[in-house]
Amino acid sequence: MHIFDVLNQVFDIWPSQYSGCRFASETTYIFIAMARVTEKGIVGLVGNLVFYTVNGKTYVRSEPGKRRKSRGKRAGQIQSVFGTVSRFGTPMLKAAAEKLSWKVGRDAYNRMRGWMRNLYAERNQDATWEISGRDSGMCQLNSEVDFRDCFRENITVTDKGKGMIQVTIPPFTPKLTLKSPVRTMKVNLKLIAVTSPFKEAGPRYSLCTEQISFTLQNKPVPATELVLHTKASAKNIAIIIAAIEYETTDCLKGQCITDPKWLPVAALAMGRLKK
Repeated sequence: MHIFDVLNQVFDIWPSQYSGCRFASETTYIFIAMARVTEKGIVGLVGNLVFYTVNGKTYVRSEPGKRRKSRGKRAGQIQSVFGTVSRFGTPMLKAAAEKLSWKVGRDAYNRMRGWMRNLYAERNQDATWEISGRDSGMCQLNSEVDFRDCFRENITVTDKGKGMIQVTIPPFTPKLTLKSPVRTMKVNLKLIAVTSPFKEAGPRYSLCTEQISFTLQNKPVPATELVLHTKASAKNIAIIIAAIEYETTDCLKGQCITDPKWLPVAALAMGRLKK
């Protein structure tokens, strides 16, 4: 069989964009083919196409493109930040999870670590990194419910120094401010502060909690200031998490409902403790 007949038969098995292609002369073959012709067909490279034979059948695929060299410095920085946050942030999240009625799953861990990674990459080199909800933005750990839909007031986080973090809750009327399930009697607002030095030496994390409870009524609740005493040193990384728990008439005394749609949990702020 002539070489051109072999090539023309092989092209007939390729998709429509190559069907109908024909080699008319030896000159055409020399310029576009770098392949070996055997009695069973063609094997090798033709243009950007690779021909090969398996069990007597001829197949064709595209030649892999050249890989671009990764920008090592940039890729290294991203991997370094991700590794740091994962190594030190994960124990912080696990410790906080033990204080929640809502079960923290893999998606929540990934969402939280992504939020932490973005903030850490942006602010870690700054001389000061204020612990502020305004600068951090809120991270919803429980994707089934938005914390802001359940508590319609702005909670303020302030670093008071010496390891103390103040959380200010403005005055509000529970019946108007809170979104709650039917037969709700009592609402608990739990606040968690987790800190870490983000280094191998010393304790991996420290944790403290505070809680405020109120009945679901039309009587206004005055402004409240809660102080979380972390006992952590300056320059430690701190995360503030808030969770709402509802006690209804259907619950046993001291227990809250376990429906994930009524267990809002969110990270309010992240930053570095000041002196």
